[in-house]
Amino acid sequence: MPAASPPIPARLPASFQAEERSFIKQAVERFYGSDAIVRNYGPDPDRLDLHVETDVDPSMERYDCLGVLLTRIDRDRVSLEVTKRGTKVRGNAKLAYRQGIIL
Repeated sequence: MPAASPPIPARLPASFQAEERSFIKQAVERFYGSDAIVRNYGPDPDRLDLHVETDVDPSMERYDCLGVLLTRIDRDRVSLEVTKRGTKVRGNAKLAYRQGIIL
């Protein structure tokens, strides 16, 4: 049996300016409420990868919030993952929980 490869080291998320941080938090709170938790988990400074954990069922608010973020944030790519509290975490949301930084 071949030997297992070592785990991939965690990478720190890219940082951004204070005014971008406050705009992101305000935009997310507008759509998901003040109890929503926002995590930045993308290591590439040219891309913005965000995860939102909320009590609201994820639906079309995700696209509305993403549209608002795209109006002010100047990045090559902006992605937004939304997870309802208490549901099973899948895909990029797992990465956000493991190495993301709460805004």
